[in-house]
Amino acid sequence: MHALYRTFAARALARRTLVLRSGSTIRHQSTYKQPATGVNPAYDEALKVIEAYSSKKAREAEAAAAELKRAQDSGADSAALGLLQQKWFDLAVESRINDGEVLWNARQGNYDLSQPVYQHLKCEAWRGRPLEILMQRLLQMYVLPDMLDPRVVGTPESQLHISLGGQPAIEPGSAVDPADARAPPAVELVTFDETPRLHTLAMLDLDAPCEAEQTFREQFHWIVSNLSFSLGASKADVASGTELLAYVPPHPAHGTPAHRYVVVALEQGDGGQSRVDGAEVSRDMTMREFVAEHGLRVAGISFFRAAWNESVDEVYRDVLGQPAPRYGPMPTPSKHIGPDGREINKYANY
Repeated sequence: MHALYRTFAARALARRTLVLRSGSTIRHQSTYKQPATGVNPAYDEALKVIEAYSSKKAREAEAAAAELKRAQDSGADSAALGLLQQKWFDLAVESRINDGEVLWNARQGNYDLSQPVYQHLKCEAWRGRPLEILMQRLLQMYVLPDMLDPRVVGTPESQLHISLGGQPAIEPGSAVDPADARAPPAVELVTFDETPRLHTLAMLDLDAPCEAEQTFREQFHWIVSNLSFSLGASKADVASGTELLAYVPPHPAHGTPAHRYVVVALEQGDGGQSRVDGAEVSRDMTMREFVAEHGLRVAGISFFRAAWNESVDEVYRDVLGQPAPRYGPMPTPSKHIGPDGREINKYANY
């Protein structure tokens, strides 16, 4: 069965309209060990049933791949090709979904995303607990609706990972040391789509203090447009994009609550095929204005929190070139203090 599927997969993947580059997927050596046969008759019989079913689906998938190839050669429209592509994909997944080694590797987080079955399992894993936690924290910490209307954002279809200072990817909403974010974050966007699409990567602070209005507002720290992501190319290659705003490290001011720093991947217009060049941007604009002006759509999102420590003062001095501000609560008015700031003499009239 495995030899048959390998033959089919090699042929079918070569025929696909969009082929994944094998070198773009990083996968560790499988640690799976095949259980011994001849010990439990029930297990041996179950294994035969699974192999028979897998072989049947592999043959059906190979036939679907041949049908797809004929449709491509005859110039069929994109809708028909899409249906045939999905039919092949579903059968290819079914042919290996009960494979013990596949399921073992998926449980270990060891995905070979060049194979449909691993693409399916990776997507299912993301849409389970990780997506639930992300949405819960976005809403509980008011990232949504402070940044965008939750009804507009909907459910992110791609998984966005943020890594700071060469460390492992952080959990959404984690508290981090501002010193770890002196350099731009490493971003990975797992799109579950083989079609390369252009995205704009933006990072903003939702809690920048505004003295003039005595409130907090959004402030952009970084914007890079025209970054291509696909299933086979999930790492953000910032050098290949267009930097609209240079990176400024997080600098939560002394005396302010912990700031929420949001990193969002925005799919560009025409299904990710339009470019965003020469856009006029400002650090003080809002995400709502930016998205509406350039026709962007949220594809992936994550965030972290950071509070003031002594390293923040270095950012004000070395990067921003200004004194580090100090904020605090307003003094409480006292009936015992006069307009001149001195204690009221109970025998004097003010």
